[in-house]
Amino acid sequence: MSKFTVAAKRFGGFMKRNAFYFLIILCIASVATVIALAVTHNSAVPDTDMNNVDGDNDSTVINPEPDDKKPDDEKPPVVQKLTFISPCNGTISAEYNDSKIVWNASMGAFETHCAIDFTSTDMNVYASADGTIKEVGYDKLDGNYIVIEHEEGYITKYMSLESESTLKVGAKVKQGQLIGKMAATKGTESADGAHLHFEMFKNGETINPLEVLVLDEK
Repeated sequence: MSKFTVAAKRFGGFMKRNAFYFLIILCIASVATVIALAVTHNSAVPDTDMNNVDGDNDSTVINPEPDDKKPDDEKPPVVQKLTFISPCNGTISAEYNDSKIVWNASMGAFETHCAIDFTSTDMNVYASADGTIKEVGYDKLDGNYIVIEHEEGYITKYMSLESESTLKVGAKVKQGQLIGKMAATKGTESADGAHLHFEMFKNGETINPLEVLVLDEK
């Protein structure tokens, strides 16, 4: 028997006696190889932001810039207060009297005077405030007249005008707009000469114009 044969038999016997141990070593080596491969793979994959649903690696969160004009910070719109100016560049010749009677030379009697009379050297008559022409006409007692309707329930009436106005009902007029000339009426105030008889109403009730008029020249 050759030396090679003897060696082969000895190796075979060794393998039979220690086969169990070789299997254990082989299993341990296999598990170690799998673990090593898994660790190597994980280290090669970059971290991703779990909150980034689009897969974008940029995890920076950009907050929108705050709106400088929040609803609570907005200022309420400025509401222009309705004001009335004097209907002429002149002086008051007869004041408003609704609680006591005054002498009316034209009628030869005592009566109330629910208006203000104005006289002026230029005779011009202006719209006291923005509004809409409500009525234009002639009355044998009050002469030619214009009625203007304003906001907030106000109405102004301009009487004893020189001629019938060319303004039409429904026309818009601006505060300070020239609407006519003063004249001497042949009616209830004919003795007072050329003047403007100016009446004012609030929600259908006559009021003293001096309660709201700003008597500045145009």
